[in-house]
Amino acid sequence: MKFLLKSKLTKRFMTKTIVVILFALASIYFVTIGVLSRSLEQEIVYRDELIAKTLSRQIGTLFGGMKNDTRIASNYVLKYSQEDKQFYYAEMERIVTYNPLYLFVQAFDSQGNPLVTVPDVTFKGQLDIGKLVKRMEWSQTYYISDLLTLPDGRKTIAICYPALSQGQFWGGIVAFVNLDTLSDYLRELRIGDEGITLITDRGGSIIAHNNEQLIGSSLKEHPLSDFLYKERYGVWRGPLFGKDRLVAYRPLQYGGFGLIVGESSMQALAPARNVQILLSQGFIVVLLVSILLVLYNTSSVLKPVFRLTKQAREYKENKRKTFDRISTRDELEDLSNIMGEMARSLTDKERRLFYILESIPYCVITTDHHGRIATFNKGAEQLTQFRRDEVIGKYIIDVPFKENAEEFISWKTLQEGTEFVEVESYIFDKDKNRRDVVLYSSLFRGEDGNVIGAILVIRDVSDMRKLEEYLRQSERLASLGQLTAGVAHEIKNPLSIIQAAAEAIRLELKGGTADVPMLRELTDDILETSDRMNGLLADFLKLSKESAGEEKKKLNLVQILDELATLLRNKMKEQSIVLHREYETRDAGVLVNKNQMSQVFLNMMINSMQAMERGGHLFIRVREQDGHWLAELEDTGKGIAPGKLQRIFNPFFSTKREGTGLGLSIAYEIVTQHGGEISAASPEGKGACLTVKLPKAG
Repeated sequence: MKFLLKSKLTKRFMTKTIVVILFALASIYFVTIGVLSRSLEQEIVYRDELIAKTLSRQIGTLFGGMKNDTRIASNYVLKYSQEDKQFYYAEMERIVTYNPLYLFVQAFDSQGNPLVTVPDVTFKGQLDIGKLVKRMEWSQTYYISDLLTLPDGRKTIAICYPALSQGQFWGGIVAFVNLDTLSDYLRELRIGDEGITLITDRGGSIIAHNNEQLIGSSLKEHPLSDFLYKERYGVWRGPLFGKDRLVAYRPLQYGGFGLIVGESSMQALAPARNVQILLSQGFIVVLLVSILLVLYNTSSVLKPVFRLTKQAREYKENKRKTFDRISTRDELEDLSNIMGEMARSLTDKERRLFYILESIPYCVITTDHHGRIATFNKGAEQLTQFRRDEVIGKYIIDVPFKENAEEFISWKTLQEGTEFVEVESYIFDKDKNRRDVVLYSSLFRGEDGNVIGAILVIRDVSDMRKLEEYLRQSERLASLGQLTAGVAHEIKNPLSIIQAAAEAIRLELKGGTADVPMLRELTDDILETSDRMNGLLADFLKLSKESAGEEKKKLNLVQILDELATLLRNKMKEQSIVLHREYETRDAGVLVNKNQMSQVFLNMMINSMQAMERGGHLFIRVREQDGHWLAELEDTGKGIAPGKLQRIFNPFFSTKREGTGLGLSIAYEIVTQHGGEISAASPEGKGACLTVKLPKAG
């Protein structure tokens, strides 16, 4: 029985059976309960409306009687004889004595001054009835006030009746109602233990409630208060005093008051609970019987399925290589035979794949879709010095191939879905030796297109990088020789000029009659030529090595370009050159020497402007690429011939007659010293584009 309960097949059949049975039983249950609840609710609504209607009529009668009492007592104010006053005073004593709804009755004159109070009561504070007097004076009819508070703290309402004679206001009677007695009356008429009966005034304050503690509470923000204020009546269900209630509401005849009668929804629908309990018990019995039937019918099928599943699990864990035959004389036996054939075929394919991976001379690492290492070939062991049993099963970012997790290309491939081809990078082996490598990284996808893993191929290029460095050094020495020869050639002509000028000065001085203007002209030629030689030698020194003492700082590449563009803006305007700035970002941090880098871009901008003598467009772009910033300067000038394009960074090569040919050579050297690259592209006749690639700072 235990294995049946753990079976997924049993759970699936049982789930389907339970769902079907629950759906059918739930449909019957909810339909039955729905019909019962609606019928019961209709009866409750009818009952509550009837009670509210009857109670509102009775309360209206009470208030009507009290209005008549105050109307009769108001004659006390109009009578002048002591005998008449005594009569109406006795009448006030009678209504107060025999009607417990009265607290006390007070007669007052036209100024609101009390004439007599029955019974005679005193308060610590003064009883203020000024507002009630003013109301009766202008309305000249009876008035029932909203909730009031007496000086002794008791809550009450006032029933007022004016004393009028020939249309003139002489005073009146105010009868204060005992709200506790009115609440006792409502308590006797409430429905059950959770019934509720209350009366509200025009402002939504409770003036009577079967729970006396709630007298004075406000329902102003409750929807029922708004309904009663608009003199509506009906039935409402919702939260009231912390419980869900079903109540009937209707306005009262006097005072603009409202009546609310009802009970909690739980109490109202209590008769339906017994039916719910009976139905629930029956449904539980049916459900249990259905579960037992499912267990009985699936037990004969599950035993061979469990045997087959156990063999498959052991095969997955490399605890077996074949499948045992299951004799059931049905489709399960055929399935066990097919799985055995598949296991033998898969074992052969795994063996072939293993030998292929081992024969590859490169490092090959595969991971699952979580980034855990699945295979680690012999080439990987030789390159990284890690044994495969040390890394298989670990997350690739946990193996110290890189200085930080963000540099793991295979991890980026899994996280971002980006494939990398021939990416130059590095790794550290087990002994912390750095190796220059070329990486290839791509995803594995299943038949459904979902990612199931990644492959990382690493090729060691450390020896190749050393050979390339030796080659660059040889090329540098060759260029230095060429540069020296060029400098010697460039200095030869100025020296000839200086020598000729010096000889001419000597001849002038021997003659004894020196021509001063001529001597001054020859001297100027010598100074001008020597300045030219000094500039040439200074450029040569800049080209040969980085200036000492000039530190690199983190600067904003965009800011350097903007400063140079601002410096040249007037010159561009004179040449009708339109400047276009296209920046992917305004914050491109690079670690450079500002003077040297300004010299690089200034030289490039001046070259572009000289190529557009008749005007044009200069585009300055900054964008990001593989951890570097690219600064592009593209012009719409005459361009550079393809045969000359490869030589523009060579010393003393220039496409301009007046150029020295050192500007771009110095720019090339400066950019290289900063760990960057500079390149040029130019379709002839369509302008040129120079690109500077610099590493990001930090």
